[in-house]
Amino acid sequence: MSKRISLMLFGLSLLTGCASLEDRAPPVDNLFIAEAKVSGEEINRLREGHKIYTSFCADCHAPRQVDKITARDWKEHIPKMFKKAELYPEEIELVTYYIKTAAPINQQLIAKRP
Repeated sequence: MSKRISLMLFGLSLLTGCASLEDRAPPVDNLFIAEAKVSGEEINRLREGHKIYTSFCADCHAPRQVDKITARDWKEHIPKMFKKAELYPEEIELVTYYIKTAAPINQQLIAKRP
């Protein structure tokens, strides 16, 4: 797919609503921190993981809703995407930490966001 088409598709995905990005990849804000019950260095790691998740995934497609990522995805698809994105091991660790922290609380976050 050409870079131009990729950019158009990305732009189109943004037009579907910014709130849907929050549903797919919730930001590490005060609500997230309270639901996840994290503090200190964990917050920084989660914020970095969120940033990597939303930026690198958006290079090819919209980020997948974190609570919809299955065990099968982790086994079959996620390693391929990490390799394709050429992430460093530290970045993979941050993204993994973010997704595994965000997934179990995402539905509560969706319900509580205005």
